[in-house]
Amino acid sequence: IVQVSCQERMMTMRDHSHHIQMNRWEAVCAMLAQCSFEPRIETIPTVDAVDRVLAHPVCTKIAQPPCLTCKLDSIAVHWSDFEQGVPDVSAWERGVQWNFANTGVAMPDGFDTAIVVEHVVIDDQGQLVSIDAAPSKCGAGTIPEGARLKAGTEIIPAGKKLSPLLAASALSGNNCQVDVFAKPRVAFIPTGDELAPAGDDLPRTKNVESNSLLIKSKIEQWGGSPILFDIVPDDPAAIEEALRAAVNEADIVVLNAGSSKGSGDWSLEVLDRIGTVICHQTNHGPGHHSSYSLLDGTPVVGISGPPMGASFTTDFYLRPLMYSFLGLYVKPAFIKARLEGELSSHGHGGPKAPAHGEDRPSETLGDGSFFFVRRMRVVQDEAGQMIVFPTASAHPDALEADEANAYYMQPTGEGAESPQIGDVITIELCDNSLSIEDPVTIK
Repeated sequence: IVQVSCQERMMTMRDHSHHIQMNRWEAVCAMLAQCSFEPRIETIPTVDAVDRVLAHPVCTKIAQPPCLTCKLDSIAVHWSDFEQGVPDVSAWERGVQWNFANTGVAMPDGFDTAIVVEHVVIDDQGQLVSIDAAPSKCGAGTIPEGARLKAGTEIIPAGKKLSPLLAASALSGNNCQVDVFAKPRVAFIPTGDELAPAGDDLPRTKNVESNSLLIKSKIEQWGGSPILFDIVPDDPAAIEEALRAAVNEADIVVLNAGSSKGSGDWSLEVLDRIGTVICHQTNHGPGHHSSYSLLDGTPVVGISGPPMGASFTTDFYLRPLMYSFLGLYVKPAFIKARLEGELSSHGHGGPKAPAHGEDRPSETLGDGSFFFVRRMRVVQDEAGQMIVFPTASAHPDALEADEANAYYMQPTGEGAESPQIGDVITIELCDNSLSIEDPVTIK
């Protein structure tokens, strides 16, 4: 009897003809349609609530203002003294006929009207005054109790992400605690025999595993709690074990690398066997082998290996799921800008360009179905018009890529024509420009 290992059995079945390819927003919407998140709610101090998403509305517990309040830096007076105009104030005493009243501060007891300091001269001892303008009515220069908000009024709706201003507003309403959605727990599993932790004893044949730092930072930036796994070898059983452990612990799982067609790539074979793969690959590069799957009801985001591609594909495919968990929606910000730098054709574009052995067939079809993601830098010119420059290299280093603030989806393949300098093109602004208030839209 010849015993065949699990890995050898899977090698005989490596048929990729059934793989499902989707464009970016087809994939995002298909995955979101399959997700049934059950967010948890926790109560936290309002002072710690910036960037958290409200689970319940916030109402002010006190009237705003809580009493008769001075509108501007003024002196407080009695309206009855001014019904006939400006009276003789030469014998007025501070604390009797007038007193100081400052912006946003409760009016002194017994006073009902304010005159701004620009119409008042006060002696050096702060006791005697002269006034050159009378108030227009009783209560002028003041804000009545509850004029802005009555106690119990809703001031921030549920589902709102708390900015510093909104958090301060909640605290101003005497809310020391707020109910927020718990942070989504996102597991990150790095895979690959070629990976090793950074350190002095790094073998020459190994690559430093750095995506844990990259993805951890993004998870925290988007309001999640990262769960980092150790490096998993290119072994189907080890990958399955890590995946099952991750879905038992996390709300979302990110599986890094092993999704392509190399001899050591087992991620999708494992997910096809133990879960449901929504899409095996997408129609762009870098990041062609980004994928979505479900395992025991938990979404699994497949992210291609190197940090350069992992950086923006995580933006594309992980962030929408995390925002959906929090009840938010992500909508990319597209703008038109004039191209001011040469954007050379990619993927052997141009008429009758032959495919080479090193080219993916999908990149050379020339039918508009595959795109190369170009990093761009958009600025405003002196005339106020938006202009955009491609990075100097189609495959920029980390420093150049980090300075880019937009993407352009460039068609590839035979017959694909690149826009020329002066053409107006549509670009997508990077993640710091995304709106998270509008529903997802397919582009």
